Amino acid sequence: MSSPVRPIPGGYGSRPSQPRHVSAPPTDPHRILHDLLQHSPYHRGGRCSPSLKASALRALFASIFQAEDWLPYFGLEGEKMPGERGLGEWLGPDEAGWKLSEHQKAKGRDKGKVKEGRMCGRTLKRFDRTYTCKTCAMDPSCILCVDCFRASDHKGHEILFGQSFTFSAACDCGDASAWKDNGHLGCSRHPPSTSKSTASADPTDVPPQILQAVYETVCMVLDFIISVLQHSLLPSEFSRLPRDEVGMRSGEASTAEPSERRGKGPWSVVLWSDDKHVAREVTRQLRDALNVPWETAEKWAREADEVGRKVVLTTPSPVLAFHTASMLQQIDLGVTLRSAYDIFREELAGLLISWLADMGQSTIGGDGHLFSRILAKAMYEPRQNSGVGAGTPLSDDLQELEHSPAKRIDWIMQLDVKMWKKTKFEWRQMYAWLYGLNWETQRELAARFTFNYIRLFEHFLFQEREIDTNLMYCIAYMVFGNGPACAWATTHQNLFDTVLDVAYAWFTNQAASNRLVIPPEKARLTEDMPAFRGKKGLTVFGHIRSLVRHEAMQRIIADSPEKFSRAAAFLNLFVGLQTQKRELDQHIEFEVEWTKTFTFLGELAKTARELGESLRFASPENLLVALSQVAERIYDDFMLKSDTLDKEKYKALDFTSTQSILIPDQSPEIVDLYTAQIKAFSFHHYLHLLFAECVKNFRSLPVPYRGLSLRELFDKFVCNRIPGQTNHAKLVLFEAPMEKHVVLSSIKADMWRKNGIGMRGQMHHYRDVGIREATIDQEFWSLQFALCVMDPTQLFVSLIDRFELSHLFSGDVLDPENWSNEFLEPRQRLMLYEDFMLLALNLATDMSTVNAWPRERISRHHLIHQLALGTYTYSELTKRLPERVLETSFLDILSEVSDYRAPTETVVGAYSLKPELLTEVDPFWRHYTRNDMRNVTEKILSRTQAKFILPHALDLPGPDSPFHAVGDWIKSSIAHNLVMFSLSSCVPIVDPNEWPGSIYQREEESMPQLDLLLDLTLQLAMVSFQADPHAFADASIMILLKDCNMSTFQNLWFMQNHEQFEPWLPKINWLIEQIVAILPPEFTQDYRTERAEFLEERATEEQESKPDPKEAAAARQRKIMAEFAKKQAAFASSFDEEDEELEEEEEETYGSCIVCQDEVTQKNTGGMLALIQPSRIMREVVHDRDWFEESLLAPSCLDQATRYHRFGQGTSGEPGSTDGYPATNNRFGVYVSACSHLMHEGCLNKYFEATRYRHTQQVQRHHPENAVRCEYLCPLCKSLGNVLVPLDSTRAQLRPYIPLKTRGPPGRPSSLSTKIRDVSSEGLLKVRDSAKIWEHHVETGELSPWFSDTNFTATSLDPGYRRTIRLSARMIERFRFLIRPLSEQSQRIRGKKTNMYVPDDVVSYTVSACEVAQRGIPSLGQTVAEQVPDVSMKLIKKLIGMLQLELDIYFGPNYDRTALRVGMFARFLPDWYRASTLPSPLLLRQPLVLVIEAAAIAPDLLQSVIVMSFYAELTRTMLGLSMWVRRCLGGRQVAQPRTSPPADAYLADALSLFKGFRPIMQTLLRNNAGPFTDTDGVLSLVSDEMLAKLLYSHTLPFLRRAAIVFYAMAGAYPVSDPDAIVDEGCEYRRLLSLLGITPPSEALSNPQSTETPIVSRWLTQWALQGRIVPPLEYPGTYELVRLPEKWEDLMIRYTDQKCDQCGTKPTYPALCLYCGQFVCLAGDCCSEGELGECNIHMRDCGTGTGMFVDIKRWLLIYLYAGSGSFGHMPYLDTHGELDLSMRRMHRQYMHLGRMDELRKATWLQHTIPHLTARKLELTSDGGGWGTF
Repeated sequence: MSSPVRPIPGGYGSRPSQPRHVSAPPTDPHRILHDLLQHSPYHRGGRCSPSLKASALRALFASIFQAEDWLPYFGLEGEKMPGERGLGEWLGPDEAGWKLSEHQKAKGRDKGKVKEGRMCGRTLKRFDRTYTCKTCAMDPSCILCVDCFRASDHKGHEILFGQSFTFSAACDCGDASAWKDNGHLGCSRHPPSTSKSTASADPTDVPPQILQAVYETVCMVLDFIISVLQHSLLPSEFSRLPRDEVGMRSGEASTAEPSERRGKGPWSVVLWSDDKHVAREVTRQLRDALNVPWETAEKWAREADEVGRKVVLTTPSPVLAFHTASMLQQIDLGVTLRSAYDIFREELAGLLISWLADMGQSTIGGDGHLFSRILAKAMYEPRQNSGVGAGTPLSDDLQELEHSPAKRIDWIMQLDVKMWKKTKFEWRQMYAWLYGLNWETQRELAARFTFNYIRLFEHFLFQEREIDTNLMYCIAYMVFGNGPACAWATTHQNLFDTVLDVAYAWFTNQAASNRLVIPPEKARLTEDMPAFRGKKGLTVFGHIRSLVRHEAMQRIIADSPEKFSRAAAFLNLFVGLQTQKRELDQHIEFEVEWTKTFTFLGELAKTARELGESLRFASPENLLVALSQVAERIYDDFMLKSDTLDKEKYKALDFTSTQSILIPDQSPEIVDLYTAQIKAFSFHHYLHLLFAECVKNFRSLPVPYRGLSLRELFDKFVCNRIPGQTNHAKLVLFEAPMEKHVVLSSIKADMWRKNGIGMRGQMHHYRDVGIREATIDQEFWSLQFALCVMDPTQLFVSLIDRFELSHLFSGDVLDPENWSNEFLEPRQRLMLYEDFMLLALNLATDMSTVNAWPRERISRHHLIHQLALGTYTYSELTKRLPERVLETSFLDILSEVSDYRAPTETVVGAYSLKPELLTEVDPFWRHYTRNDMRNVTEKILSRTQAKFILPHALDLPGPDSPFHAVGDWIKSSIAHNLVMFSLSSCVPIVDPNEWPGSIYQREEESMPQLDLLLDLTLQLAMVSFQADPHAFADASIMILLKDCNMSTFQNLWFMQNHEQFEPWLPKINWLIEQIVAILPPEFTQDYRTERAEFLEERATEEQESKPDPKEAAAARQRKIMAEFAKKQAAFASSFDEEDEELEEEEEETYGSCIVCQDEVTQKNTGGMLALIQPSRIMREVVHDRDWFEESLLAPSCLDQATRYHRFGQGTSGEPGSTDGYPATNNRFGVYVSACSHLMHEGCLNKYFEATRYRHTQQVQRHHPENAVRCEYLCPLCKSLGNVLVPLDSTRAQLRPYIPLKTRGPPGRPSSLSTKIRDVSSEGLLKVRDSAKIWEHHVETGELSPWFSDTNFTATSLDPGYRRTIRLSARMIERFRFLIRPLSEQSQRIRGKKTNMYVPDDVVSYTVSACEVAQRGIPSLGQTVAEQVPDVSMKLIKKLIGMLQLELDIYFGPNYDRTALRVGMFARFLPDWYRASTLPSPLLLRQPLVLVIEAAAIAPDLLQSVIVMSFYAELTRTMLGLSMWVRRCLGGRQVAQPRTSPPADAYLADALSLFKGFRPIMQTLLRNNAGPFTDTDGVLSLVSDEMLAKLLYSHTLPFLRRAAIVFYAMAGAYPVSDPDAIVDEGCEYRRLLSLLGITPPSEALSNPQSTETPIVSRWLTQWALQGRIVPPLEYPGTYELVRLPEKWEDLMIRYTDQKCDQCGTKPTYPALCLYCGQFVCLAGDCCSEGELGECNIHMRDCGTGTGMFVDIKRWLLIYLYAGSGSFGHMPYLDTHGELDLSMRRMHRQYMHLGRMDELRKATWLQHTIPHLTARKLELTSDGGGWGTF
């Protein structure tokens, strides 16, 4: 066959002869390359060093860069010639080798010209991201790479986003066979061809000399690769090591080494990758075997996994080589021990393959496909130098190839199994390029694949170690996905026959020595064959289905009866598999292994359907021939004339005549088979499924055809090959569908219970929605077709006989003997009766197949009927839809028939049927269950308010259809008699005791319900009436058997007059009314007379029984008043009793204990169940310009809905540096959370001991709590806890937070100056020594009792009091027991050498975190304190109360605390006691901590302390801003562009608070800050508005927190005067008015104000004592890492991202949601011992908790101190559902409500410990969370 690649203009391609190499001068580049390839193994000791690789690359490129004027054609203008480059340049910095494609890409030369008609062909690695347009794709396997999708237009289409799960999938962009011709074929990079000319004749400007040089190099490289790999080992030969040194030196193994050199060494050991061992295990074995460092072994193990193999040792010592290989083999690693000569050549071949792949991605002369065309020409030519050379003989299969007309590509394909992962992938790339070139290369690739198919499949079955890397998963789907290529290969190379031969041989186990017997011999198939033990056989079924699915292939099959016959013979092989019989005596001991055959059932059934579809292109003659062939095979099988069925289990069908069944005096013949005692049954009847599909093609024949009707045509041409009576032939042909329906019904009726539960599994699988279109639906259609080609009476009599109902349709239906059957219980017979009637009804009403409904109508029909059952999510709905509905997009139909419910934070999106479409629902739809029928009927009746549901008009085919006779029976006596007999069988509903079958039931059983049977009968009656009203009416008064049964009309009349039939009365009345209206009046005179009398009598009775409405209303009123008086008296009595109880009860109760349910009181005290946990949630500002801009965007009102969400990761225009907050700027603290439950202190001890005991009994379980950390679970809400926060109040006499009397106006606190004077007077009166005020303070002003290291037992001033509050002291000691280790461990993080200060590091931190959690949340008229949950407010109050209790324990309750009160003010007023001033400046302390101290020490001074603390916060902010502004704006940093937030309605009011503050700030800092010399320079960097906004934003959080503290303690605000409270405006102004604080501009602009000198003194003190600039907090709303709106953007961004720690691409990448750090999730590369990188990162980022995104599996991972759990990402697909792990591949979009819930409820409120504990409590978790 000639080369498929047309010569490129200019001419090249003459193959160089061997003498050219012999006679060429030494300077010939090709000779140099040839010598290097052939002789380098001997010169380098068998070691393929980096320098050798560099030399080989230089020689390769020198062979194509032969002149300087050639370089521009390769994009190398001005570059050095190959010989002028050093080896280091060729090797590259990472020793990966110089690549032309990467060099061109760096220079922007990688983009070739856009050419029409080209395919993308980009090869995708496993887990690469892909897109699929369900609207445009021909089938679900068609994919687009990311670049092609983004360059195409699929707006408004149904797009799926997934990943490639195969080793090497290829992008189908531009492939006309993969996409519908709807204007969306190709993308801007691969546009479709606008002309009919092929793309093969591409002109080029490249000189022929260059083309010839490239061509010769490629030929030489290919021949060398083949010569190397032909001597390589097969995977089945891996790990077959020589027994000893003699075996190593024997030289008998396959080798290319000359005989005189064999067995002399050196030897190489090669490690091969596999999927059975983890990296750590391989690394350990390499380290032990080779005695190398762990890092080296780890690097080699990683290389082996990535490349596919690694040469780990080359040595002249056979002992060392054998020892190393044996060590690796010990753990079953793939290892080879071979001559270093062969391994060297293999490594060199791998380098050459990489060079070919590199060149294929390069452009030559601006043409990106030129090299691919040259490669194709070389590949499709025979080898230049065949033979083995000096090596050992080839294997048998390669010898066959050598003596065949093979081409290079044939050798490459058959040697593919010997390659390793990297080289295989590179060849997959080259195959994709060849496939995408043009039609000629496609068809030639298909031809060569066909030529090698048998051997490739043998490799797939017997050799391949990694199945999905085999060519069966690459070229196979390229070829089988292209219909024209398959047709061409079938026509010229017999592809179809070859695939069938392989499948036949594999399934019949015709294989020997890893070779299939081709052509196979005729054989029988059993389920014990090896092919059924695995799923490799599914691959060949996929190939067959892919072949017969294409229209081009279907036309070939239709035109070739031989090919159709071969395919039918293959299907015939599986007929009768796994034969079973109904067990009647005892339960079977071992159930059948039905799953191994049912694994293939769906594929076989679909293959049969698609093979039958091919006959739609057949000529009438070929169609009839094919049908006759299939019919003959079916007949021969069932009559046991073939060897298909087991003759020991089956017997040939026999025939018998019946007597007067259904139709009196008729005796049609039927098959003599007793289904109640069935001896041989199988679900596998694929020829019947094929026959059912084939007969659909009768609709393509003209009617009548050759003057014959369908029945005559069938008799003459289809049954012509069957001997005997045509009538018998038809019975045999339709026996299996009848039998299948009966057996399925009998399984449902529990008749096969002794066969085991597996029978129900087989039934459900056979009727599964995914395959039912190809199984049970086909058999249903067979019965409908039988109605067209055989006597309907004969068919229905056969069905009645099969359903064991013969006696119930002949003679007296009320005869008890009808229910007598030793193998059939009465209730089982009734269930069969119901199924038979339902089948009859569906045969008349379901015409979807008969009328060949289009797919759109079928989809609509299914959607309406499924949605009628209820509201479903999209995933639930798709599970109920058949395969062909799901193959293409049906979203337009779904939107047309349904209403969509949008998702919320807790509810997913769902679809419900539009109410107006309920009228289209058929309650007796064939795919409904009994429950579905009942539910749909009730729903329709309730919605429509109708009394009953009329059946839809019959959709019978017209007279021009060949199937027009399908509905004739519904108008005949068949349907009339079915109704008559069934109505008679329902008469016993009147008196169940008289039911004739009761004598054959168990004594305790009652009559089975006949409701469904009557429903079905009445429905069939209405359908029959609508089909032919007059015929039904006439038949309704006919009595078939006068001595025993009533007519239909009499039965209906009887039911109408008995109340037991009231539920069916509307249908009965309708039928009778319609019949009466048609029949002559004299026929119904008696009925009408009786009916009139009955109606008159009932009207009279209703009139007499109707009560007086006025009297009834009066009676009801009297009854209501009496009940009300009774309840009123009882309520008054209970109220009096409660008053008495309250008077008697004096002791305050806090609530009930969650354990013992007793009250928690001061005498039997307890606490709130709480958890203390380390946290780093508080954020300090980042010294960066972009984050500076973020602070400027902070909203002015944090108690309004001012938070706006921004997407990140480079998708929304936001700076990438601000996507995640840097972890280094987080502040450490301890957060306390509590649930609302209480517990006694003693109960906690008992409960905790029970927890510890449970841990000792369940040692294998990872428990939700850690007893070492004193953790426990709340018994009710399962929240995690580790402490109890005391509920008792201090016993010290403290003044109230809001004094009852003030010196100011009512509702307003005293002024600051007044408070200062009052406290000063108090100090003068009670504190004699000013030094006393600092007696219990440290130099920074903190109280020593509140430090975490304080030991109250040793330091308490009143030890006796501690014993009196023993229980509270225990709770406090437990609290401090947990705080102390946190204090010691966090010194580095906190940046302090001191111990934790509880008011600061615990209470203040908790208050701050509560405030942060409320930012940006709408307030609904509430302040921030009123927004905080009640539990949190109570917790804050009790935490401050605990501080008071600690003071009680330390000082005693009677200690005079005046000194502490005075000291509180003395901190703010350094000039009070100059001799006793603290050395540390006040501005170095957190003002909020001072507020908390005041709340605990001096509640009455809290408001004044808040005022002074506010100004301290403002002063700290001014100092902090001076440094921050200079660092952010002082350099040349330029803010990156970003989106603008929504308009801030309160911004102007906010800025007015600090209007004109610049001079105030300048004055304060100049005069008091030492002076602050660069104040003017700093302030010049910001405008007045920026300065005002910064001061506002950075001081607003303090006001919010101070408000929370005051409100938590007092329950109100200090200002209650309405005239003084500001209700409108910005939050800042409102809080100032509520807290009684003078606006700063007013206070500090007045030198005479109280605040101005105080602030000045603070600044002076700060300037003299340290000048440490206070840090600033981030003022905006706290956000997690910004994620993109579309999930796919994140996936694509991190697809090739490498870990910063190890520098490798993680197998499971993860992203920290706190800071945005990219980490390895479950790899050993970055772990420290047993601690994974996520946990390591968590220590520095979240301290105790972590929240990570598992990018690949799209899950949230919550980590907490060695525990963890999984959660859902806040993304929903287009249907409002979660799509875990991309199972449905729908594009997912962020749900803002769920994202905000994750941010607030999970992160900001610190609920990760509780969430993980609750999830772990529900499971028996094995742990291992620390390895993440």
